[in-house]
Amino acid sequence: ATDTVVAVPSTASIFVDEPTVFKDGEGHDYEPGNYQNEYDGPITVRKALALSRNIVAIKVAEAAGLDQVADLWQRGGVGTPAKPYPSIALGVFEASPLDMAAAYTIFPNGGMFKPLQAITRVVDGGKAVSLAANKPRQVARPDTTYLVTNLLRGVINEGTGAAARSAYGFVVDAAGKTGTTNDLRDAWFAGFTPDLLTIVWVGLDDNTPIRLSGAQAALPIWATFMKNALVGRPSTAFDTPQGVIYAAIDKDTGLLATPN
Repeated sequence: ATDTVVAVPSTASIFVDEPTVFKDGEGHDYEPGNYQNEYDGPITVRKALALSRNIVAIKVAEAAGLDQVADLWQRGGVGTPAKPYPSIALGVFEASPLDMAAAYTIFPNGGMFKPLQAITRVVDGGKAVSLAANKPRQVARPDTTYLVTNLLRGVINEGTGAAARSAYGFVVDAAGKTGTTNDLRDAWFAGFTPDLLTIVWVGLDDNTPIRLSGAQAALPIWATFMKNALVGRPSTAFDTPQGVIYAAIDKDTGLLATPN
């Protein structure tokens, strides 16, 4: 038997960002678009995530395996079940801010899902009774999870979340992601440092469009809160796990950079 070699996309892989028609799980045409219909042509995974390019997100998910993506979401055990359709790459399934916060715990914890706990103890008649938390569980590899975290740093440093630094003066090392639903109904920003994870959702209960993107509505709240919450704390870097090697990449080709 011959071993089958699967080309797994890397942070430097090049994908073509252009209007694309996909097939959903029932064989129907699915034609999503990028925000404001902006396309970049050939682009690295790193830059595409920083700029929140939907088409590339779907192509990367297909290359990795839509079943694998759905399985990872299921392992977290939060939100509604997600089907292995192209739309899973864009988060087209129901999830609350609490669900999203739980899901994002895998990033600052090296692939470890840590169930959220609102109450840690109850005081009864002056006696404190501790409440045991659900045990964390490993759902992804530390090295691959770190690579995604590293990509998400680019969102804040040079991508759709860059206003956190330029407009709101947030300087601590952090990673995050903007989110905007169809018709500008919901605005999201999920972001974290090695020590603090915060999810912001802005929307209306009746699903009326707010006409603002995640960067416009949710990011300012996130950046203002995080800046104040972390006052006096040093900026710490995300720990790099074993097996991760850094290299300079030519952003135009996705190949190793030369001196030129």
